[in-house]
Amino acid sequence: MTRSQVQRRQQAVARYLAGDKIEDICEQMGCSKSWLYKWKNRYQADDPSWHQERSRRPARQTTQTSARVEQAIRTTRQRLEQRGLPDGAAAIQAALRQQGLEPVPSAPTIYRILRRATIDHASNR
Repeated sequence: MTRSQVQRRQQAVARYLAGDKIEDICEQMGCSKSWLYKWKNRYQADDPSWHQERSRRPARQTTQTSARVEQAIRTTRQRLEQRGLPDGAAAIQAALRQQGLEPVPSAPTIYRILRRATIDHASNR
């Protein structure tokens, strides 16, 4: 973030707090109302970093498959492979159900986990 961006945000909010009309501020500064409202709403007099960008990325991935389930998927695939049985995502899903694993991930999720494990394994060679 450049210093001019910070100054522009501070100037716009200062003008708003001084009582200037939003329309006038936006017209003279060449900004949209939504931009001004964004920074007006973030303004906190006691927070010196109110003008900084914030990441839009979630703090955590709530739908991420647990390490326990991922390991169960890899182990089940190995067992199926060793027995000469089909070892695709649908077969693994059925085997996990038979093992009583809860919740059983969807076939596309199983496929992605196996694909990621294969890519990770290949990159470590």
